[in-house]
Amino acid sequence: MTSADENAPLLGPDDPPAYEQINDEGSAHLVLICDHAGRAVPNSLGDLGISDANKERHIAYDIGARAVTLRLSELLDATAIVHNYSRLVIDCNRPLGHPESIGEVSDSTAIPGNERLSERDALKRIDALFWPYHQAISTEIGHRWRTEGVPPVLFSVHSFTPNFGTQERPWDAGVLYSRDPRIGEPMMEILREQGLNIGDNEPYSGLEAAYTIDAHGTSPGIANGVIEIRQDQVVDADGQERWAQILASAMHQIMRRDDMFSVQRF
Repeated sequence: MTSADENAPLLGPDDPPAYEQINDEGSAHLVLICDHAGRAVPNSLGDLGISDANKERHIAYDIGARAVTLRLSELLDATAIVHNYSRLVIDCNRPLGHPESIGEVSDSTAIPGNERLSERDALKRIDALFWPYHQAISTEIGHRWRTEGVPPVLFSVHSFTPNFGTQERPWDAGVLYSRDPRIGEPMMEILREQGLNIGDNEPYSGLEAAYTIDAHGTSPGIANGVIEIRQDQVVDADGQERWAQILASAMHQIMRRDDMFSVQRF
């Protein structure tokens, strides 16, 4: 027999929605996304067995990424879709079933609330948190494509830790892209001209772990790219404003290119 708790919804009336869409009437033919903006955990899951200190770390969310995305939305007059829940509950930038989708360990830290998770409970997280976010992105892209007659640009904001274990990460930011270089290549050029140390598919590769961009950008053939900003540069309001201004200026230039608003497959 199934218990009442098993039948209860994942999200309750006091939980935030899976995602938030900002400036949905924005004039820019651009969709901004932030997969790891939030660190909320559904009340029904308690604390997942981790400490408050761990909820402040990169394992829980991308520090500074939400603020940069929201400010970028203002500067570009672009809609933004940001996920509200911690990647420890479910990582919306990983394929379903991937070991890091609902990981039992993150950066050597055990996540007890994810251990021995039943298929029923995994599906609750997928249905409540994964699909609504991705459906919102698809719906917004489709709406703008239909109303404008050409596909919009898709741009994703992330942040990364200054160190990984004992390895120092020297880049101010990294530009990630898969097969489509229409944003990645000019973005690197523009940022490097400002004296910034910019990684080319560093510290992660868009060829390896970029589910959201692949699903909504690369697969349909629309221009897409990812910025990864080193977290110590966006930990406070001044740094967040600085990077939002840098990226807004770069995107203004990039979106004037003739090849931005077309379907291309590389």
